[in-house]
Amino acid sequence: MEIKADKAVFTVTGTTLLTFLIASRIGIIWVLYPNVLIAIVLFVYCIRQTDKNASLLLSSAVFGVATTLTYVPIDWLFSRKVHLIFYLRSDFLADQTTPIGLILNWVVFATLTAYCYQRLAMIFRTRFMSESDSPRIGFTGTAMLAAGITSVAAAVGSTLIYAFGASYLWTWNATQVGLIPQIATVPVFVPISFLLTFLLCPYFFGVYGSFLREQHVGVAGIRCGIFMGALQFFSFLLFYAWK
Repeated sequence: MEIKADKAVFTVTGTTLLTFLIASRIGIIWVLYPNVLIAIVLFVYCIRQTDKNASLLLSSAVFGVATTLTYVPIDWLFSRKVHLIFYLRSDFLADQTTPIGLILNWVVFATLTAYCYQRLAMIFRTRFMSESDSPRIGFTGTAMLAAGITSVAAAVGSTLIYAFGASYLWTWNATQVGLIPQIATVPVFVPISFLLTFLLCPYFFGVYGSFLREQHVGVAGIRCGIFMGALQFFSFLLFYAWK
């Protein structure tokens, strides 16, 4: 199961980057839906396997849904009220500020990130803690190591995705609120917020055998969505104050 799920996650990661690259060239929002369909098919296939580790991908999907549903109201605030981001295309609902296809892809992003963290934490626990009675790194240490790698991947991935979408899917800071430093047309606080958010994965999920009590993945997702939204809103206020 682990090998099949890993391959599925790698495949979905690749199709996601390809999908947003294509969308950035042709400017059609409907291109985002095939990626969601591919992700659902592969994830459901892996989740339905009888292996005992099938729950890892399922828990990541629950985290992805909870994180996205928690964050969407913040994105509505950014786009509809303060115009920090302006979406250039709509799909099913013309009056919907955030395109439905994009929201569904956010679920995919969060699922991939959660799987990355949980899988790495599992690998590191096996690698560092099963070799001797006195492991070099404890449960918290392995969780922080997994969170560090995951957060860097999330920061880089968010920069790529938002840079791909900047041509036809959205425009950052359309009302020119403050001077926002950018990386490849992406406001610098975006990758920073992803970096800081997923550094807190041990807090979101909890750590076995630690003072950080383990949490249900739904609760972890809600925590993640709240923190990401609050961090980005604080960043907006900071730039607004500099205006």
